[in-house]
Amino acid sequence: MSASRAEPRPSAGSVRPGPARPRSARPQGSRQGTVPLLAGLLAAGWSMAAAAQAFGPPVRLTPDAAVEAPVQSRPSAPPPVIVPAYPPAVTPPPAVSPVVARPAPVAREPLGAPDPDGAGLLDGLQGLGGDPWRGIGRAELLLLIAALPVDTPSPTVKALERRLLLSAGSPAVATGEAPPPRRLGALRIEKLARLGDPAGAAELAGRLPAALAADEPAARALTDAELVRGGLDCPRALARGKSFTSAYWAKLGLFCRARAGDRAGTDEALAGLRDSRRSDPFLPVAEALAGAAPPPARSLSLQADADGLALLLAAMRIARIGVPPDRLPLETLPALAAIATNPATDPATRAAAGERAAASLFLDARQLQDLYAQVPAVGDELLRVRDIARRDRGARTRALVHQAMAAAMDGRRRVALAALAVELVDPRLRAGPVGGAAAGLLDGVSPTGDAAALAPAAARLYYAQGRLDQARRWHDLALRSGRSADTAWLWPLAVVATGQGGDPGALTAWLDEALRGADTPARNRIAGQLALLQATGVAIPDEAWMTATDGAGPPSGSEAGVDPALWQRLGDAAAGGRIGETVAVALILLGEAGPATLPPVVTARVAANLKAVGLEPDARALVREAMAAITGPAIQVPNPTAE
Repeated sequence: MSASRAEPRPSAGSVRPGPARPRSARPQGSRQGTVPLLAGLLAAGWSMAAAAQAFGPPVRLTPDAAVEAPVQSRPSAPPPVIVPAYPPAVTPPPAVSPVVARPAPVAREPLGAPDPDGAGLLDGLQGLGGDPWRGIGRAELLLLIAALPVDTPSPTVKALERRLLLSAGSPAVATGEAPPPRRLGALRIEKLARLGDPAGAAELAGRLPAALAADEPAARALTDAELVRGGLDCPRALARGKSFTSAYWAKLGLFCRARAGDRAGTDEALAGLRDSRRSDPFLPVAEALAGAAPPPARSLSLQADADGLALLLAAMRIARIGVPPDRLPLETLPALAAIATNPATDPATRAAAGERAAASLFLDARQLQDLYAQVPAVGDELLRVRDIARRDRGARTRALVHQAMAAAMDGRRRVALAALAVELVDPRLRAGPVGGAAAGLLDGVSPTGDAAALAPAAARLYYAQGRLDQARRWHDLALRSGRSADTAWLWPLAVVATGQGGDPGALTAWLDEALRGADTPARNRIAGQLALLQATGVAIPDEAWMTATDGAGPPSGSEAGVDPALWQRLGDAAAGGRIGETVAVALILLGEAGPATLPPVVTARVAANLKAVGLEPDARALVREAMAAITGPAIQVPNPTAE
């Protein structure tokens, strides 16, 4: 472990070890059906007796070194499309992580030539430095790359992972080491594609053609990502698959011929498909591409064709076959992005699918706003959005709020609608495109006295989005016009977002106000905020910890449910200055849940170690996302009455 009870007091920027209270908190937001690795990371240690045995002494955060009744009947509206904007919390089963073993230093073995797949698009400070993989062997690195998350709702996590995968640098290869089953370049290309960056993956593939030519999973992942994004270059994609023999590439050839209007070529390809793939759900769609009547959408099993789902959905888009709301593949987020761009699908379903995809950054805020604008309102729904929001907090309601805002002229109504839009954003999604779409409505409201009641929540949302100028203006309005209890909770968020204002007097004033009348959940949240503040360099005195935690002291991390070996490895890598390994392990610890959902002590630990290897902007952005998710009370929304 990276700390023991006999060690000297850590620096002010780290969470000091203290006696741990038994807690039952579990990380929230894990996706149902998550890969076993993530299950292992989030499940290990939930039994407190087992956790105490596994973790031993407390662990530092820093490295060793350095619903209401329905309203009166109205004209009937279409039934809402029930698509959760965020995956439900589940209890993942225990699992063993394949990457937790502490590695032996590479220097102990004779080293051969560096791995040939070290080319990248980012060098030096643009990437992760000149030698990001110093101190880690290729075999260990391949396990880390394979375990990286792809569906996270965190913009910071996705940006940092993209930077990691695009950085130039080769790991060490031990003399006599056997070639791996899959090359490093192929894994990097596949991860970038699954992350939602087909352009970056294609450019990297251009620099590593040999890696892609021999790896069909990477070639297919890149092609699928291009199909989802609508930017497929057919000649290049078909050339990519010429060395592979699976039916995927024959179906892609048919798709490309149909898209180009090559009727004869489409018929020829279809004849071959009929002979060999009679039960394939792609076949009736291919018949429609060749001129037959489109099959009923409900006859197509999207779940059964998960392996070729992106190609099937792209073909359905060209054949003008919509996707029914009860056929949405909820766990395949890129597929939901493809459904959102299919004009044959009804607008409410498109908005629901698009919002779910945007929650994990497969669509941006502008695309989501465009989808909201296409959802039809029924009767006087735009005048009753607040009543509707009390019964339904789904994508269709958010779409109605956006349309009502576009039609509103009265200033008070616009303020009320903007407040409603902000209130409808899940706290875990404030930093991403769903929060960005709501912030787009806020942009149409001036931070004046008439909007004072909205100011604290508006500042919080802008801080979460990293739009500091707008956040400061709304924060200033909140300070000028609100009581201290209404604005004190903004202080820690402002500190981590701006890097300013962490003086002891301000800390004491905030803590006194935050603790006034605080119950146990509130105190736990405050302790998490203290850990996040400390991870960014704010000095937290011992008396502040003891006051906030009823004498229990700072969190040890043992209650966070994290794989202890990964917890240890993060600190070891950062203490050794191994920047690439530090980033990779940090990303795995954050997992699919992201910093806004995990216990704050996990995000704080990750951030402190990223800061230790020189990645302070990334560390601060992670803390900002986590802090924005747990900061402040629910907003009180006025009723947006008719003009």
